[in-house]
Amino acid sequence: MTEFYEEELDRYFYWLHEREKIRIQKEEACEKPPWTDDPILQEFKFCQVFREDDRTTRWFRTHIREPLRDKPSVLMATVIFRWFNFIETGRTLIEHDLLLNWDRKKAIEEITKQPKWVTGAYIVKTPNGMDKVTGVAECISHMWKDRDWLVAKLEFFRDTEQSSLVYTWNLLKNYPYMGPFMAYEVVTDLRHTYLLENADDIMTWANAGPGAMRGLNRLTGRDLDFSQRSHDWNGEMQELLYLANARLDQEWTFPWEGGGFEMREIEGGLCEFDKYSRIYKKEGRTRSIFRHNKELPLVEDLIEGESRYVINRE
Repeated sequence: MTEFYEEELDRYFYWLHEREKIRIQKEEACEKPPWTDDPILQEFKFCQVFREDDRTTRWFRTHIREPLRDKPSVLMATVIFRWFNFIETGRTLIEHDLLLNWDRKKAIEEITKQPKWVTGAYIVKTPNGMDKVTGVAECISHMWKDRDWLVAKLEFFRDTEQSSLVYTWNLLKNYPYMGPFMAYEVVTDLRHTYLLENADDIMTWANAGPGAMRGLNRLTGRDLDFSQRSHDWNGEMQELLYLANARLDQEWTFPWEGGGFEMREIEGGLCEFDKYSRIYKKEGRTRSIFRHNKELPLVEDLIEGESRYVINRE
C-alpha cells in the first residue's frame, strides 16, 4: 500500500469536494458568486471535477457524440472535433458535413473564415512550416485514411470482450502529432460510446500526465520533479480511486448512470490539486484567472435553426 501524507490527502479530497460544490451552487442552485469562501477558488480558474461537466464537452456530447455513439463514424468525428476542441469550429464542421466526409481543402477554407477556430485549453502541435489550421487538417487527413482499419481493430476487441482504454490510447498516440495527451482526450470520449463503454480497464487505467505525477508526488512526499515512466502511477491512482469512492460522503451528482468516480476523475483531480497546491503553498501561480461571465450560458444550447448531428449514413 502507498503511504499518502494525511495532510496532503485531506487537501486533495477538499479540492474535489469544494470544486464540485461550486459547480452545484452555480448551476443547480443558480446562486450568485462567490460560490465558495476559498480565496484561491474565488480568484483562479480550475477544471471541473468531472470532464463530462465542462462546457465544451457538454456541447460535443449533445451535438456530436451522443447522436453518433453507436456508429463507426463516432471515432473520427471525435478525433476531428477534439483536435480543434472549439464549439464554433464544431458548428462549422457539422454545417459542412466534415465530420462524416472529411475534405482537407474544404475544411481549411471554411474554418479559416472564423475569427477564432481552436481551443486555448491546451497546446495543439502541428508540422513545422504550416499554419495551425493547415497543420491540424494535415494531421486529421493522416488518420482519415486509416479510419476503417482503426474502427475494425476496436470493434474486434469489443466483440471479443477485450476492449481496453490503454490499447486504444497506444493505437492512437503514435499518429503524427497526436501524442499521449490528445490520444487520451479522444479515448476519454470514446469510453462513452459503443467502442469503449465496456472497456475492462476503466477503473484501473489512466494516462498520468505531468500534473497528475506532481500531484501524486505531493501526496507521497517525493521530489515534485520525479517523473519516471516505469513508476507504478496507475497503482497509486487506483488506491486513490478506492479511497475517493469509500471516503467522499457528499451527495455527488454523477454525469453517468450508476455514479462513482473513475480513474479519469482521479487523474484530472491530481493535476488540478497540484495547481491548487502551488498557490496554497505560495510556490507560484496558475495562468488562468477566473472571470465570471454573466452572458455565457452554462450549457451551450442549440442555437435557432441548428440541429443535432442526426445521421443515417452508416
